[in-house]
Formats: sequence, structure tokens, C-alpha cells
Amino acid sequence: MTKPSAGLESSIWAPLKQQHRNGATTKSSSVHESLRSRSVPPPPPSTMTAPAKPNSTPLGTRTSTTLAAGLTPPQALHRFEQACQRLRWKFLDLEAAYQRALAPSAWVFTPEDAERNFKVDFYEFYAWIEQAIVLLLLVFAVSVPRERYSSGRAGSSSHAYHHNVLRALDEDTNPLHEVLGKGDVNQALWKAKELRNRWKDAAEGRETPPLKMYDLAWIVGEVLKGLEGGYTVARSMVATEEIMVDYASDSGEGWDWMVEAMDWEP
Repeated sequence: MTKPSAGLESSIWAPLKQQHRNGATTKSSSVHESLRSRSVPPPPPSTMTAPAKPNSTPLGTRTSTTLAAGLTPPQALHRFEQACQRLRWKFLDLEAAYQRALAPSAWVFTPEDAERNFKVDFYEFYAWIEQAIVLLLLVFAVSVPRERYSSGRAGSSSHAYHHNVLRALDEDTNPLHEVLGKGDVNQALWKAKELRNRWKDAAEGRETPPLKMYDLAWIVGEVLKGLEGGYTVARSMVATEEIMVDYASDSGEGWDWMVEAMDWEP
């Protein structure tokens, strides 16, 4: 027996939207206000510009509707819904961590330790952002190449896959280009990736740029808005092609793919 994908409206964003309809302050709204009220104003456009793209080689490679990863488009959409549930959970944790980073003495942390821990939290949060994007791309049978790019900087090649995930969205022919590959959402994604690269060193005790250099509310808010837009596009495509998710055949997997080693990342 088959049934349509439950979707984000009923499983992921619904609690926040329902609270808003009931007149209560949503948690996501409080995160935006909390972060924005304690952060610097949005940086000038020049500081938010996405990093220059090394070349114009198309990165989105179409495959068959049965994907190399063994997922059909509706199965990839279902995993995206699960990834967004995880993102929502981590989003609430990130907001709480930000409060601790701004007032560390209340939790008996030094400012340095609190900020370092938040940066590690953000690094982990970005991993779920990237996971969600990869799954959205798989809905459209678009794979991300793993070849390296040359940027003239030592060690940059190790970040090629993470770089290529966002570059794939820049292609005009990518079905997700309009919602994730341009405008504020795309700038926020590149900025989030920049922080991911900078702040991963925090776990090793290296000095990294301070939190208040960045408008984190704007970055996170735009990224989540873009993912919701991407979901709308993906769900529409699946519905248009009248593809139904067979939950009975997929029930054996459940959430196991999340807790297995993060094989989706090379």
C-alpha cells in the first residue's frame, strides 16, 4: 500500500506554524529576534558577497530516476524531510548555545570556551544544511561531483565537495537555482559555508573570528527559508510526476541512515 509523502507541513515546520496561527510567539521567531538583538547589524553587501567561483564548469550531473545512491526521487524527498526534522532540533540547540556563548558566566564557562563550543556547534549544524541540500538535489537526480578545483590556496582541494554542493546550485539549469542559487539565500549559504570552514578550527583550539563579526540571525534565517522553498519545488515535482512514497517498503530503514557513519560526505 502506498501513500503520499507526509511533507514538512505536517511533520517538520507545522508546530512552529501552528503556534503562530494560535497567536503564540514561535520558537523560530524568538531565535531570529534573540540572535539579531545580540549581534551586529547585517554586514554591508560587499561583505556578504559569495566567494568567487573558480570556473564555470557545470557541476549538476543528471542521473537516472533511480539514483546512484539507490534512492528514487520520492525516497530522497522523504530523507530530506527527516534531515529537516534533525535540522529543526539542532536549530533549537544552536539558539540555546548562542545564549550561553553571549553570557557564559551564567553557565560557568569562560568566554573563550563558550565561543569555541558554539563555533563547533555551528560547524555541526552546517553539516545538516549540506546534507539537506544534497538530498534535495537527489530528488531531481542531480549528483555533485567530487573532483577537485584549483584555487591557488594550499589545502583548499580538501573542501572541493563542500564547495561543489553550493556551486551546483549556481547553475541556471539546476531546478533549485531560483530558490537556493541566487539572491540573499545563496549569499547566506556561502557565508554559512565560510563560517563552517573558519570555525572548524575552533575544535582544535585555534583562534577564529569572533561571533559578533557576523549577523547569524540573517544567515540562519535565510538558509532555512531557502530550504523550505526548495522543499516546495521538490514536492511539486514529485507530485506532478505522480510518484508515491512506499512507506511499507522503506520502513525497515527508518532513521538508520542518519546514525550510520556519515557516508554521504566524502
